[in-house]
Amino acid sequence: MSQPQIVIDPDEELHIVCRLLFYNIPGFYPNAKKLHKVCQEEGYSFRLQDTTKWLKHQYNYQIFIQPLPCKAEASFSKIKIPNKVHQCDILLHTHDDQDGIRVFVCSFLVIDVATRFKAGRSLTSRNSLEIWIAVKEIYEDPSNPLIWPTLLMTDGDALFQGAFARGMQQYNVTIRVVDLYSFESLALIKAFKKNLAKLIYKVQYAIEGRLAEGERSRLWNKILKKYIDFMNNSKTRLIGMTPAHAMTLEEERKNRFG
Repeated sequence: MSQPQIVIDPDEELHIVCRLLFYNIPGFYPNAKKLHKVCQEEGYSFRLQDTTKWLKHQYNYQIFIQPLPCKAEASFSKIKIPNKVHQCDILLHTHDDQDGIRVFVCSFLVIDVATRFKAGRSLTSRNSLEIWIAVKEIYEDPSNPLIWPTLLMTDGDALFQGAFARGMQQYNVTIRVVDLYSFESLALIKAFKKNLAKLIYKVQYAIEGRLAEGERSRLWNKILKKYIDFMNNSKTRLIGMTPAHAMTLEEERKNRFG
């Protein structure tokens, strides 16, 4: 005579085990991955998706679950005229110690919202006056299609006050400060900074790793324009073309229709 067998429903087994582990010390795991890991340590091979499904139906988990971050995202698809709205920021590079004072070396970056066309200038300090001089060089460079915008979006850094703000007033450029709690976004300039940093820093660190202690490489000053030109001639997904080509189309439109 065969031995009697007790068939246990796998779902019921999961409910029993998860309930015992979750509602006992040191239970109340904050997410499904941690609960699933504990189940594996106890010798159970439940699937993560089944553990997640069970946890989502627990009242205590629903009370203390962290809400998804409320991230305001701005759409710039309605801005189609070049040189109307620009965004700018500072990208820090390496630093030197001069007379015991740390001197930061950085780049001023600016991007046109409509075409995503980018420009930048290297700086020896984060002085407001030096930043203003760099801005003026960019907008008054005849080989650069960027001109004085109607609106310039920045963060609340003090670098964009003082001489920088007074200079912008001379050219009737409105500065709009975008803070963390604003519905607007500096996503374009932040993405520009991130992508440019990936290109420059890996070269910078590779060279400085071979220098003597305390020495700093200034290669980024030479390759900054090359990398920005590379980005301007790379296709941008949101506009379906390169920023350089987008600027060319606008110049042709102006020449044709005035």
